[in-house]
Amino acid sequence: MVKPDIVVEAIRESRAQDPHPLSVLWVSVPTGRGDFARDLKRLRGNLALVPHVLRRPGGFVDPNAVMNDVSAVLDRVRDDVRALNEVARERRGIDLVIVSRTALSLADTSSPIELPEWFPVEPGKTATVSIDDLTWSAAVVLSDEASELDDLRRILCEVDRALLDRLQKSQRLGRPTQSLWDRMGLESTAGGAIDEELDRIGKTAPVAVAVTSSRGAIDEELDRIGKTLGAIRNPTGYRPSASKNPTVVGRLWAHANRTAPDGLPKAAKALAAALGAGDVPDDSSLAAVLNRPPNRIDDAGVRWCLALIVTLRIACQLATAAAHADDYPRFSAVLLRATSRNLRQFLDRAVEHLRRAPAS
Repeated sequence: MVKPDIVVEAIRESRAQDPHPLSVLWVSVPTGRGDFARDLKRLRGNLALVPHVLRRPGGFVDPNAVMNDVSAVLDRVRDDVRALNEVARERRGIDLVIVSRTALSLADTSSPIELPEWFPVEPGKTATVSIDDLTWSAAVVLSDEASELDDLRRILCEVDRALLDRLQKSQRLGRPTQSLWDRMGLESTAGGAIDEELDRIGKTAPVAVAVTSSRGAIDEELDRIGKTLGAIRNPTGYRPSASKNPTVVGRLWAHANRTAPDGLPKAAKALAAALGAGDVPDDSSLAAVLNRPPNRIDDAGVRWCLALIVTLRIACQLATAAAHADDYPRFSAVLLRATSRNLRQFLDRAVEHLRRAPAS
């Protein structure tokens, strides 16, 4: 549900940009409509904002009669409008906010309406009015509380720790992790060690040297990541980095940023092998679905790991963009809240899976 302060700010910006004698706004409020209307009055400041709680059934369903419905509401709030006559003339119009239990079902509401003779601005004249459904259109900055950034950062930290634990177990159990780390950009001397050993023993048995060197580099990196994550005292302030001292999430994020979408399934396959994905849930996020590869992935573990990589990337992008919110336009508060919630729900379930999945 959009909040009263966001509604007031949206109206303030709209009136400053394009004032109309009558602006009609719609807000869906399932419960507490009376309190919502009172909050609008308390917060309206120098706006000629008149809220009306729509309690009568019917109305605002027929596009041919919608302006008759608006006229009927104006009659009911006549005293409230007259009390704001001076403010309305200064602001060059009245902002009528209809607070309804239900959503506005009309797609196109633009129609002419004859303003009443008692109306404070352009009385008796005909104005073209449309109903703006602020339930969906009221916009906020990316850093707004609608994005639930504290919780998003907390969950990203938990995913990072859960991935670290699983990869450390994989190291102990001897799972194949080298492909994953190669893709995540871990610098290793394994290649040089192989060449030296091939020269020394005549190219007969280089495997042990390669594995030992590779495992050592990975173990060192996991230890470093563990210290980085262990130093975090406030997970709600956590922001992963894709470049400076990256953690597991940071490395996956960086790889996803520099890899074309059709190349990510290979990374997902490497991650599934490294994690020992096991019986993964049939789960995804909307972001992962919208970024699905052109070819279907039949392996459930690889499919889930791809969803994890893509979702982590989008979540990290949102957390970082929100830290620079002034560089970006505003977006619907409802859209941000739903997007953040979908990301957090998937990642929260991912943490549960990573923690309870079998160790071998």
